[in-house]
Amino acid sequence: MKMMRKNWKDRKGVSPVIATILMVAITVVLAAVLYVMVMGFGGDSTSTPAGQITKVESMGKVDIAAEAPAVMVDTYKLTLSSFSPDTKFSDLKVSVEGTQVTLAKYVSGAKASYYVDLGDDGLVSQGDYIVIFDDKDSTFAGEVVSILHIPSGGMIAEKTLPA
Repeated sequence: MKMMRKNWKDRKGVSPVIATILMVAITVVLAAVLYVMVMGFGGDSTSTPAGQITKVESMGKVDIAAEAPAVMVDTYKLTLSSFSPDTKFSDLKVSVEGTQVTLAKYVSGAKASYYVDLGDDGLVSQGDYIVIFDDKDSTFAGEVVSILHIPSGGMIAEKTLPA
């Protein structure tokens, strides 16, 4: 019985060298966690992505009505390219001369637009395009169209529509 008590009293703690190494390791890990929290991990999600409208072409008057009577609208096709990876169509909106235009797979309205996602992945890729149309008597010719990034509020690309 005395032997057990003596064994218990003779036990020592962690050696000073191991304790120092553990304290340094914990400090380094805490500094790394603090750095990630302050600087943000994975980049800034609110920055405006890059992109271009490479081609703008008039499609003339197009019938957008599913049935009679025909609704002929002034239509333009905006071909997109050089967009930042992971730019989603759902994060974009279109503005024509400052007027917000709804952007969706297909929308009918006074001033509206739809997009064609060739990759069918929801992301803007080389060759995808946006079609804008106006079913009023006015025309888009000569107006400035802008593609805006909703999360950041920034403008990605801008073009003047041909006459």
